Amino acid sequence: MLTVLAGALWSGGYIVSPLLFRTLEDTAQAAALVGEVTGTAVWVVLVCAALLIATQLRHRIRPLAAHWRLWLLVLLTVVVAVGEFWVRPPMAALTEQAGEVGYLSALRAAESLYMVASAMALVLVAGGIEPRQPEEGEETPSSEDAGR
Repeated sequence: MLTVLAGALWSGGYIVSPLLFRTLEDTAQAAALVGEVTGTAVWVVLVCAALLIATQLRHRIRPLAAHWRLWLLVLLTVVVAVGEFWVRPPMAALTEQAGEVGYLSALRAAESLYMVASAMALVLVAGGIEPRQPEEGEETPSSEDAGR
């Protein structure tokens, strides 16, 4: 689920979008198609994140404050939701003016949010969604340590 989440972000934002702007001559058409692609990717991210968060909450024993992976996933979800529900609507209204200043400033905000979300996804993929399990022969933390 985590790799689907990260893959949707990375493929839509860093492979398909630049390719559309490079290949299509009409910037407004490219912007509209990129909006569709990234919009679909964002919904995939939101669904995957909701399922991952639910799974994380179901299996937690330690206090929630100790789960950096869970909080990073929640933050990623918030960043993606802000981009989708607060930055994207004004951009959609400005799609016909794809070269204008208003559109470009909204585009920069959306790109920044997308980049932050992509970096968070990279950290989660690299670190894994689950805490590292002690290997055979390693000492497991005591129940007192588990509460920290």
